[in-house]
Amino acid sequence: MYQDTPYYKIPFNPTALFQEDGGAIEMCSLAESIAQNIMLLITTRQGENRYNSSYGNAVWNIEFDNAATSVLWEETFTGSLMEQIAQHEPRIMAAKIQVRTAFVEHTYKTKKFSEIKRKATVVINATLTETGEPFNFSTEIFLSPMSVD
Repeated sequence: MYQDTPYYKIPFNPTALFQEDGGAIEMCSLAESIAQNIMLLITTRQGENRYNSSYGNAVWNIEFDNAATSVLWEETFTGSLMEQIAQHEPRIMAAKIQVRTAFVEHTYKTKKFSEIKRKATVVINATLTETGEPFNFSTEIFLSPMSVD
């Protein structure tokens, strides 16, 4: 069912539907569609989607909490993402999620300051529900910019 279905690529451009030539809507594979949905689950704050308040990661509720340790942040992120995948991504099962954070310093040559950001590395290993094939996803996101003179 899922394997042979074409999926819309994000971001979806609805204006292409109204072009004189019929427009071409970009399509993607099953794996890319799942990866796009996972990225939305990661980057959407829970409650941000007005049509589904349960969609999104609860970690963004503690992002600017100075008392939140890296361990708390990783645990909250992982637990919330696990729940989100179970609720909103039925095309994969048995997801194993690893999240690691590290601080990264970047010095700009043209500016006279350094910026420290938290980098989160997210790795997901799962199984495609329909075929039993492995599904692997990984990404890095940068958070919390902080400038240092």
